[in-house]
Amino acid sequence: MNLSAQQPAVWAAGTIDQDLALTAVFEERAENLSQDELWKWSAETDRDRALLVKLKGSGTKLLSGPRGSGKSTLLRKAYFALLEDGQALPAYVNFSRSLALEPLFHTNANAPQVFQQWLIRKMIAGVWEAVQLISSATPAALNQIGPESIDYIQRLETGQDPPKLPRLISPSELLLLLETWSKEVGRSRCVLFLDDAAHAFSPEQQRDFFEVFRALKSRHVAAKAAVYPGITSYSPYFHVGHEAEVLEAWYPPDDEAYLTTMRSIVQTRLPAALYDRFEGKTEIIDFLALASFGLPRGFLNMLSYVLGVDDNASVKPTRRNAERAVALQAESVRNIFSALRDKLPRLKNFVDVGLDLQRAVVHALRSFNSTKPPGREKTAVVAIAEPIPTEISRILGMAEYAGILRRGNSVSRGVKGVFQRYTLHYSIVLAENSLSLGKSYGLDDANRSLASTSAHAFVRVQVPGLLGPSFAERCTIDLAPCQKCQAPRISEDAKFCMRCGAELKDLSVYDELIHADIDKLPLTPNKIRGLKTHTSLRTVQDILLDQEAIQIRKVPYVGPIWSSRIQTAAQEYVSV
Repeated sequence: MNLSAQQPAVWAAGTIDQDLALTAVFEERAENLSQDELWKWSAETDRDRALLVKLKGSGTKLLSGPRGSGKSTLLRKAYFALLEDGQALPAYVNFSRSLALEPLFHTNANAPQVFQQWLIRKMIAGVWEAVQLISSATPAALNQIGPESIDYIQRLETGQDPPKLPRLISPSELLLLLETWSKEVGRSRCVLFLDDAAHAFSPEQQRDFFEVFRALKSRHVAAKAAVYPGITSYSPYFHVGHEAEVLEAWYPPDDEAYLTTMRSIVQTRLPAALYDRFEGKTEIIDFLALASFGLPRGFLNMLSYVLGVDDNASVKPTRRNAERAVALQAESVRNIFSALRDKLPRLKNFVDVGLDLQRAVVHALRSFNSTKPPGREKTAVVAIAEPIPTEISRILGMAEYAGILRRGNSVSRGVKGVFQRYTLHYSIVLAENSLSLGKSYGLDDANRSLASTSAHAFVRVQVPGLLGPSFAERCTIDLAPCQKCQAPRISEDAKFCMRCGAELKDLSVYDELIHADIDKLPLTPNKIRGLKTHTSLRTVQDILLDQEAIQIRKVPYVGPIWSSRIQTAAQEYVSV
């Protein structure tokens, strides 16, 4: 089981500090990995290769998947591949900072125009950066607009007043510029890879983005955008399927090649010293792989916990640590969903009902599985009777975004009706013993039950049976009261307070997020307590400003991996 020959070059003696190497090995975000690290440390399946062919090719594509499903990895792989093949001019653009512009929509009457220019200038900056890598001669117009665009972007994303641009660029003009610049650098076409493109928590931004996106299509220009399932809404003129093909990034854990793929991730990613600790314990790898539910980021997090890397320890993998890692992963997934209370404050009540829905699904699965022997008849799938009420459809979409549920195909049961299938995240299934395997089950029993589930095994449920007959009464919009007299609003469209007559203003979601207490972050209680005890960090903004992690590293047992994870949690909390 010695894999030293397969390890990345950074593990050669004397190349770089081992702590920094470990930080890269367990880096959660693909956009923070170099091209070399990305290719060496990510396994590639036939399915991945088919997706990459479509991403590198012509035509508009939407790459769909929840957080941590590998969207960025696929986009960046396609980007680097096109940089090298000499045929196309690629640009990788990350829009995760879009919420930083959300306050403009509350204070600036010109906000839609500013946002559109930010979108366009981000794409131009991405092209400019790519051209610096592939050509010694940058087109004159791009050489002027590129640096100008970078300055514009930085000022907007740091909360400064939007600078006045020499001129505005329309989506149609951008299309012509992209075609021209591609020819000038000797490339036949241009491909835009737009990461974190679902501006899910600002309807205005989301609508404006897709209006720009749909315009970036020609024989020589193709745009590919990463979006979230369930929660992404498109502009009235953008028709999914007609305007763009949807590609699924989320790797299905019931795929027959799934475990083989996840094992290869461990082999290629871990240094031999860590991988050898799994000698004779491959059932733990499979247990964590299944618990990750097809989300590589969660898999890496659980591996680092089981190996003691998070706390700078040196431990052998044990069942106890594996079960603890799975429980923490389940909590992390729930926290992503719970965070929607802050990102979508009007839907706080929907989030509460959604958490009750998740608990009800757990109970329904446990009851069903308790009557089934280990093997093919166990299931993690519920089938909800259609028609599904609008309120519940919205909640199910939010659960898809968080990764709690994965939507499958609908199934007809004749006179019993049509049912929409949803699979519950396997970490929650395992943490809540929804498989009803008993108290002393073996990991192999759990692995077999999840890896060999039958497509015909599922629990048929009705929404009232899960949530009670009065569930609709709880699904109400939570409207911010009047800032002057605190009187409740009578409707979403109300412009003035019915009690005092004051103008009603919507609060900025971004301002609320940036000043939120660090308790809101999806971190363990021990890490939150450590940050409050040993540092002066109290808000999300404090962590974002601690760019060198000087304060964060003061916390006992917080090394490079945990400091990176804490900063990532803060960045994602204020991003899409």
